[in-house]
Amino acid sequence: MERPRRAPGGSAVSRVDEAYRGILGMIMDGALGDGDRLPSEPEMAATLGISRPVVRQALGRLQQAGVVDVRWGAGSFVRDAAGARRGDPTFGPVRSLEEVRHTYEFRCAIEGDAAALAAERRLAGSLGAARRALDKLDQALARGEIALAPDLDFHFAIATASGNPFFERVLRTIQKPLEFSVSLTRTLALSHPNERRLNVMSEHTVILDAIEAGRPDAAREAMRLHLQNSCRRLFQGPDAVE
Repeated sequence: MERPRRAPGGSAVSRVDEAYRGILGMIMDGALGDGDRLPSEPEMAATLGISRPVVRQALGRLQQAGVVDVRWGAGSFVRDAAGARRGDPTFGPVRSLEEVRHTYEFRCAIEGDAAALAAERRLAGSLGAARRALDKLDQALARGEIALAPDLDFHFAIATASGNPFFERVLRTIQKPLEFSVSLTRTLALSHPNERRLNVMSEHTVILDAIEAGRPDAAREAMRLHLQNSCRRLFQGPDAVE
């Protein structure tokens, strides 16, 4: 494994991150479009001054982000050039518990305001989708499942109910960290299934009730408290709620 180098400011910079940005730059400069083949791994390694294994890791991350398709034996091809030029179109999988914490912090900031706007606007179709997702969440938890899909559907529906499409788009870009953090939290709580179900359902219900009642401040607080409690349960145990 190659050691990270030091940036001018003294912070460690991963060689994989460096390769990731370098390959992304090849796409962002406009020379390559969707379906075009990237240079070979040896060519990219020589151009970027790094090893082939590092190039391979960076390509794997770009594939997970939806920017390239890696076809072993055939090469790597641009999948989403426009997305690359907008910047990293999605976040890849979580690599540390600190990133899980960052995911929850980010969600508190974004989803709290989305819930408040949803309470102001109360778009019937989206709120109906949130209510259906909540019912499915309850049923899945009762069966002892992790219930990832209905949980995410609930949060996406509320983002849509805000009436501002940027909220849902932003959540979609962090879907992989979102999925991982929710799954990890639920998996670690499997030893307390009944308590987990009560906590999860109570917090989600309070959010939706506040939105449906048209109480923006209460909806914002309920959403933030739910996400903060989810993070606490992960790092401090199932009893760590406010």
